Amino acid sequence: MSTRRLKTHGLWALGLVGAFLLGKQLQEGETDSQQSLKEGYSASSGSTRSSGAASQNKQGRSPSGRNTPSANQDHDLISGIFGSSTFSSDGMAALIEEAFKDPNPVKRRLAFSKLLEGMTPENVATMRDQLVAAGADREEWRDFNYAWGALAGADAFNEAMTADKKDLQSLISGWATVNPEGAIAMLGNLPEELAEQKARLENGIVAGLADRDRDEAASYVYQLAAEGRENAARLMETVAHEVLRSSGHEEASLWVASLDDGPMKGSAMNEIAERFVRSDPEASSAWIEKFASEDYAARAVREVGKEWAEKEPLAAVTWLDKLPEGEGQKAGLNSAFGDWEDKDPVAAGEYLMSMPNSPKRDSAISGFAIGYAYQDPETAIAWANDISDPTIRTLSLTRVGKAYFRRSPEEAKTWLLTSGLSPEAQAQIQQAPKRGTRR
Repeated sequence: MSTRRLKTHGLWALGLVGAFLLGKQLQEGETDSQQSLKEGYSASSGSTRSSGAASQNKQGRSPSGRNTPSANQDHDLISGIFGSSTFSSDGMAALIEEAFKDPNPVKRRLAFSKLLEGMTPENVATMRDQLVAAGADREEWRDFNYAWGALAGADAFNEAMTADKKDLQSLISGWATVNPEGAIAMLGNLPEELAEQKARLENGIVAGLADRDRDEAASYVYQLAAEGRENAARLMETVAHEVLRSSGHEEASLWVASLDDGPMKGSAMNEIAERFVRSDPEASSAWIEKFASEDYAARAVREVGKEWAEKEPLAAVTWLDKLPEGEGQKAGLNSAFGDWEDKDPVAAGEYLMSMPNSPKRDSAISGFAIGYAYQDPETAIAWANDISDPTIRTLSLTRVGKAYFRRSPEEAKTWLLTSGLSPEAQAQIQQAPKRGTRR
């Protein structure tokens, strides 16, 4: 067979609905639990992240420059974040009853939110005990610990270390929203038994800082990067994730453009690109195209190309092919052709044959050949041999050969005799794959 022939083969938005349902049911007749609830507490108006909370959260742009709240401010801080309610012990019991047993899921969420709004230093221990008894789930414990951390900071953290159902990451995240200095200081003085959790807790602090002020969070991560912290890039992804969650793709793309050029900006871009392209490939490609010549944006370009190629491979490849030459373009074409070969290997092959010899064509062929090796190793080998760059060609043939050897060991051994690969490369091909590894 000729070589050419081988080649051609968020929760709070539910509040309004819940309020309507609750009002309607109260009009039709109250249950005993609802009557107890009505008698047990009185609520004052409050909303998630009210304007008061926003004002508080904007004070101070640096984690080291913000004053620590005094004890008598605790309830004001928690009210600013979650709203404000007061209730008696009977009212708490009624709220918990509704939050866990009401058949209406919206009313359950509203009741649990109202419970968190009424958290105080005096009732938090009782609330926690009742949640244990009620069988709160993982998400409910996460929200409780976030609120507890925002309310009580160090006291909550120290008490939670010895309690059941603890979630120290969520707790320190809530703490960081109101007192980042205290949370960061705790991280620097962790007990020995929590040393292994330091990375998770630091991630929680960054998430809390991002809830409070995205620029403050980014500044903290840049500070860690300057200190040589290896996980700084991952922490910047956490900031970007929070910006995406709270503000959406368009605002997140504007925010990341304002960051200082370099690896931290690239990490944030990659996090945003991964989600942006899923909702709007054209808009995300227009956004990232502005940075396509920058090395720090290479992963984000690759991500956009890869995700887009899963839906519209020709459109994605055409866009990538026209980008400025660079690592992003090559990585994107490599990934896109690795997906296109699954959908239409003939069309992908025809496009490859239309490309002139170049580094980007070599990357595209490598992605196609490695991806196609599990379907047709002989065709994949023919393509890999067409790569101009000897280093990329050898790496691609080695990857293709591994797939061939796992599929047809005897045929692969015969091919190896005339493959022209070095003894080292042949040995790699015949090595047993690591457990759980496909490629």
